[in-house]
Amino acid sequence: MKNDVRSDPTPATLAAMYQEELLAHYRSPHNRRDVPRATGIGSRRNPLCGDEIRVAVLVEDGVIADAGFSGRGCSIATASASMLTDVVRGLPPHDALAIADSVDAMLRGETAALPDELRSLHGVAPFPARHGCATMPWAALRDALAHASASAHS
Repeated sequence: MKNDVRSDPTPATLAAMYQEELLAHYRSPHNRRDVPRATGIGSRRNPLCGDEIRVAVLVEDGVIADAGFSGRGCSIATASASMLTDVVRGLPPHDALAIADSVDAMLRGETAALPDELRSLHGVAPFPARHGCATMPWAALRDALAHASASAHS
């Protein structure tokens, strides 16, 4: 019986698929823009490579109504930021933070459920030197949501 890639992908096939998805987000990032009326902004910088990602969110009525990012980063940081902005819109902040925790856990090699939109981040897991690239936007999101929460309580 011939191995059907769609039903039983090999690790090499999965790696290629993940790489293509990451590159697609890098080449045409989603939501790379300012967020009008942002209620929270977070920035993270990697001084070793110069990457800097800024995540802005608009939290309204208990959900992330809008999310965008700016800055410059490597392909993984840019792709991760692009995917982040897609997946968190419409979520309550605590759900978005849970996803950020799951991204971190997955990269540490722990079992973590990720939304399908983030499956290509599994391709980064075998490369510990690149984990910081993938998690930088999520750390900026945490900062942005903390700022949004502080603003809502003041």
